[in-house]
Amino acid sequence: MSRFRALHQDPFETLAGVGPSGEPESSKKIHDRHSQQAYDDRAYPRKWIEAAQQLTAANAANAIAGLAPLISASWQGVGPSGVAADALVASESTGATAGTIYSGRTTAIAVSPTCTASGCAVFLGAAGGGVWKTTNALASTPTWTQVSDGASGIPSNAIGSIVFDPSNANTIYVGTGEPNGSSDSEAGVGLYKSPNGGSTWSVVPGTDPNNAAAKTAPCADGSGNHCPVAAGRSIGAIAVDPANANHIFIGTDVARHGSSSVNGGRFTPPGSAMVGLYESTDGGATFSPAKILTQDTVNPASPNGGDFFRGGCSDIELYRAGNAPGNETQVYAAFFDYGVFRRSATLESGNSTFKPIFNSAGNGTQTNSLASRTEFSLAPIKTGPNNGNLRIYVGDVGSGPPSGPADFYRVDNANVTAATLVNGNNGGWTKLSSSTNGTPGFASFNYCTGQCSYDMPVFSPPGAPNTVYIGGAMQYSEIGGRSNGRAIQRSVDAGVNFTDMTIDTQGVSLHPDQHAIASTPFNPDIVFIANDGGLWRLNGSFTNGSGDCASRSLTGANLTDCTNWLSQVPTTISTMNGGLETLQYQSLSVNVNTANDIMGGTQDNGTHASNPGSFTPNSWFVSIFGDGGQSGVNVGHPETRMHTFFNAPGLTQIDVNFRFNSSPFLFGFPGNETGWNWIGDPGTLSGENVSFYLPLIADPNVDGTWFFGAQHVWRTQDNGGNQAFLETNCSEFVNGLQFTGACGDWVPLGKDLSDNSFGKDKAPGQYIVATVRAPSDTGTLWVGLRRGRVFVSSNADKPNASVAFYRIDTSSTPTRFVSGIAVDPEDPNHAFISFSGYNAYNPTQQGHVFDVHYNTVGHTATWTNIDGTNLGDQPVTGIAYDSVTGNLFISTDFGVLVRSGSSWVPAASGLPPVATYGLTFDSVNRLLYAATHGRSAYRLSVPVPP
Repeated sequence: MSRFRALHQDPFETLAGVGPSGEPESSKKIHDRHSQQAYDDRAYPRKWIEAAQQLTAANAANAIAGLAPLISASWQGVGPSGVAADALVASESTGATAGTIYSGRTTAIAVSPTCTASGCAVFLGAAGGGVWKTTNALASTPTWTQVSDGASGIPSNAIGSIVFDPSNANTIYVGTGEPNGSSDSEAGVGLYKSPNGGSTWSVVPGTDPNNAAAKTAPCADGSGNHCPVAAGRSIGAIAVDPANANHIFIGTDVARHGSSSVNGGRFTPPGSAMVGLYESTDGGATFSPAKILTQDTVNPASPNGGDFFRGGCSDIELYRAGNAPGNETQVYAAFFDYGVFRRSATLESGNSTFKPIFNSAGNGTQTNSLASRTEFSLAPIKTGPNNGNLRIYVGDVGSGPPSGPADFYRVDNANVTAATLVNGNNGGWTKLSSSTNGTPGFASFNYCTGQCSYDMPVFSPPGAPNTVYIGGAMQYSEIGGRSNGRAIQRSVDAGVNFTDMTIDTQGVSLHPDQHAIASTPFNPDIVFIANDGGLWRLNGSFTNGSGDCASRSLTGANLTDCTNWLSQVPTTISTMNGGLETLQYQSLSVNVNTANDIMGGTQDNGTHASNPGSFTPNSWFVSIFGDGGQSGVNVGHPETRMHTFFNAPGLTQIDVNFRFNSSPFLFGFPGNETGWNWIGDPGTLSGENVSFYLPLIADPNVDGTWFFGAQHVWRTQDNGGNQAFLETNCSEFVNGLQFTGACGDWVPLGKDLSDNSFGKDKAPGQYIVATVRAPSDTGTLWVGLRRGRVFVSSNADKPNASVAFYRIDTSSTPTRFVSGIAVDPEDPNHAFISFSGYNAYNPTQQGHVFDVHYNTVGHTATWTNIDGTNLGDQPVTGIAYDSVTGNLFISTDFGVLVRSGSSWVPAASGLPPVATYGLTFDSVNRLLYAATHGRSAYRLSVPVPP
């Protein structure tokens, strides 16, 4: 097992930096290999954004989208798209022995009720990639079509839920915004409906934030005012009454806007609606609160707001079909930190209010708001002696820190009063989990490890009440031992015993981190699985694989576990990711010596590289697994490259590869995948706070010189250390001298830029989020910090102790996340700087984009706000400058803009409305790259004026 993979097993990762109230500087994705970077800092120093301000920003983006683009060329999607060998992920990413095609994080699945073995339509919703449809979901290679783009599409690519109208198989509802409790869960734009199988879409009026009728939800600030139901939120659950198509429920959850390539900047505004369960009886024209529970409020002293997921509604299921007493439509809903609630007038003697039927171990407290989640699945029993009973399966996780182990429960007859079911502490339920190794219940104990608020699906296929699936993170420590990873487990005896569905008999493995499970209506054993690597299919046949246990050196309870868990494994797992362009890029770096030779880190799918060579032009491969952050190419020797993983307290993860090549046929591995060497010791052992994805750059002029930012700027001048030593002692794949101080020779430059010696303002929680070297000299370095501090050094090429940094921000420049710096190639003391967040935070600190000139004599700067006439109050996530044309490009939650006079217009046509985390301009080959968070990579050719 590699050092990296072992590090990533800890599910209790938190981020560097602790706020004054003591809580970690993180909303805790709780996500294996991607615990999250903060609710980030959008509202600092103010704590609120009015709902009207959010609408102003969204409306400004919509208005700009309608303007004529400045550049006549169109954006080109350059993948990866998952076709052929595109983005083939090798086995190091999982416990597999076969490479597998991945795509981006998938959050929702809807299988057509008319699906048959001869023709099956499936819709998927991607976290940032929109809605995709296939009509041949059971084919060996399904064909996908993107169906949410276009003028009559959905103006957001962040998707949280999809359902069919049970009375009309052509009518589909899509809830926008991702509900998975992560820093990169983008907020949505309401509920959308298609009456024609996904050909066209329209917003459901009662969720349209610009519709006065949508302002029916209580505002989260406790003011007593009413706010738009879904503004600034996600819709994580939808249910349509089978007896009345005009009767619709939605569940809203916490989600935000404005993250950038190093993750930055978000607070929940009090002007947003409270999250919870909402109901419409008029086909979606209006929604009213059905169940709203106490939820977190913003803590003004906290750098991340301190408000997490408590009260969000993640699952809604309706029960009718003649089995429900009184033939009513019963409503079941799960709420973060609270458990499962039900509304049934028949069972509650005419009382039509929601009552708890399962109390979460989280107990509805703010302490557990970060991690406590409950998921369930209804399993009506329609045959045998229990015909007419309603079985329910529940997965629950509660008290921490930061979360307790997940437990699994079942009730076989829910057709009783709520008081009977709850009976104190869930007295009507059977607890199926057991913490005792070697017993049947051990399989479902802690099944989603410590990241259940991010991924913990429970699913019982309709018509098969004895079958239930549970999913979560990968159990990495068990792979090749007592299990195959247990990312998905299946029980056919009502949750008593489970078997491992993670790896099939061919060596193909599911991706970690499961979000949704669905089955075909004609065969409950054919199952679709959505996770951080896209969409997968279990093809319905199972094999006894327990014979493998004999070769795994197991004894006692571990051998018992293995024999049980591998007694039924999938015969075949099929990847369904070919053709999907849904990867979530953090950033892209370029090799200017070769056009289209680019690298980019992705959310949970590795750092990818393009192959511009003659074998497979413009294809991609995965150069290294894991959560990819920043990357770079050494200016003098492009075969020397670096990449970063995510970072957490006490961890600064940087690798160097001295033998990288963009041809996957050299060295026997794609890009020499096994040639990465760990050089993260100095930053890790320093204990400095660092961003979730640290800012890393290669010097544009000096061979071997690189910089990264923590509290200091750190520098290496020989690519991280002696090549022979690093390759012998610090390999990413072999345990050696890692964490001894020997691997990496980075040194801190000058002073700690978060220190009070530079002032006590724009604090707390400072660390560096942007580092940019001027391309016109060897010494000028611009640096931006998390709370708006900006520094310039003119001698960053000098001995480390003599490097001087001068702070140039002012009291009137934003105290917000510095999301990008673009230095003028012709003037090292001229730069353009972008900020995330909202002007609404502080009326005296206005601006998202600035033109900045630094005076090297007085060490001051002039700042000119160039937001112009129409940018509005939109957070800006990245920036790039072309000095030849004078074009200044910025990225936002909705795409890429360019400055035209005193206003902003779309840079070009062809880019979908997708959150774009970073921009990279290759000035040599005149190509602008957009790192989209859900639609893979895009490229724009920028022409030189005649």
